[in-house]
Amino acid sequence: MAKSLQLSLVITVLLAGFILAESLSQRQTCSYYGSERKPKESYSLSNCTWYRERSCCTRTEVTSTFLGMPNLATSSEECRNHMNYLMCYFCSPDQYKWFKDGKLRICTSFCDDIFSHCKDAKYDGKAIDSMYSSGSDFCMAQYFRVVDTDCFEYDVELFGTASLHQARLHVIVVVLVVSLMNYSWWT
Repeated sequence: MAKSLQLSLVITVLLAGFILAESLSQRQTCSYYGSERKPKESYSLSNCTWYRERSCCTRTEVTSTFLGMPNLATSSEECRNHMNYLMCYFCSPDQYKWFKDGKLRICTSFCDDIFSHCKDAKYDGKAIDSMYSSGSDFCMAQYFRVVDTDCFEYDVELFGTASLHQARLHVIVVVLVVSLMNYSWWT
């Protein structure tokens, strides 16, 4: 009787974890595209590969965006990485947090990092720092809203990986289940 109760408890915890994960997923909308689009798998992404497991964009949208990206001559790898990451904001499954009123809310620190890494890069023969006085100036010229909270930030951990939010939730559920199983095994 006690073992069946323990098994029921484990199954209930597993189901609750998956229901919680699904409900979190359902709340997220791709606000750049309106309220109808939800993040989904998109393994054919080319430039924004870290969003493949949960993406708000399609391969066609990414290709179209990157065709229009200016060539930054003499840019460093860090500059290219930061600019690439910035150009992929519309793929992020978390955009509902910082894409508001039709504008990207970008963190001041991210703008400063872009400016720091790209100031010597040349666009149409001119260095970025000769056209803009600061990272905020650069981002505002792109029609982004520069803020310090609830904003799009360069995430070193996320860059080059899939979205970690869902993975963390699954790890928590697995740890909880294993802990319950160990507890029930020893009691």
